[in-house]
Amino acid sequence: MSLYTLGLVLLSATLHASWNLLVRDQRDLNMFIGISIVGTVVFMPFTLAFELFAPPVLTAVPLNLFFGGAFLALYYFGMTHSYRGGDFTVAYPLARALPVLMVACAEVVMGDAPTWLGWLGILLIAAGSMVVPLQSLRELKLARYWNRTTVWILTAALGIAGYTVVDQAGLRHLPNGLPFAMRYSILESVIGGAIYFLALQLLREKIVLPRTWGDWRLPFIATLLLFGSYSLILWAFQSDDRASYVIGLRQVSIVLGVVAGAYLFHERGARLRIPAALVITVGVILLSLA
Repeated sequence: MSLYTLGLVLLSATLHASWNLLVRDQRDLNMFIGISIVGTVVFMPFTLAFELFAPPVLTAVPLNLFFGGAFLALYYFGMTHSYRGGDFTVAYPLARALPVLMVACAEVVMGDAPTWLGWLGILLIAAGSMVVPLQSLRELKLARYWNRTTVWILTAALGIAGYTVVDQAGLRHLPNGLPFAMRYSILESVIGGAIYFLALQLLREKIVLPRTWGDWRLPFIATLLLFGSYSLILWAFQSDDRASYVIGLRQVSIVLGVVAGAYLFHERGARLRIPAALVITVGVILLSLA
């Protein structure tokens, strides 16, 4: 992996961990709907203008945007429910790390398996992520992982793996560059937000949004961080053909999230979780070398 791609992914990981830390305590507020609204109001006018006067993205890869948006909505749904049912240090690492294995397996099916060094890095990330939610090794039991919250975490992970594979395939049909990556990210997010909103309506779930203009400040900041983070990942996809390596390297955000969850929010288990995060870091380093 080139230093150029490495820099893009590490910056993306920092932005991604930051926005998750911002919204971790907003369990009664449907942050993902708020982010979709901000993205539509603030970014869509510029995106549509570029669609009219520059090479289009929407008409170039419409199916990728639709299915990517559907998987994004699945991720929103899973993360919302996993944050409600468990602490940040459990939900965030598992939901971010499991897609690395899923995407790697998808690459095997497509005849493009990772190298042995890549597999080693992926397995270290997976192993560290299995330990990160624990407060003690005595808790290393199947019952600790298989519960109602874990089902939602798996739902979120499936969504991430799905839109990762779809997005990488779509970007192969677009010119290289951040402007195209940003437009793709915005269009997919708006489509995903619309699908997520319709799903919530069908399930008759309560949607709580900010009540005042001042309360929209947090969703606005989260939107900037989220769109910036994923636009960089999409740009990195255009520079590196292997999606599993890119999203694997991005999991350095788990390390940032775990450390912040332990020390900023005083979540328990730091003595075990931080060494587990270091194992993830080693796996990330191996992926960058692969």
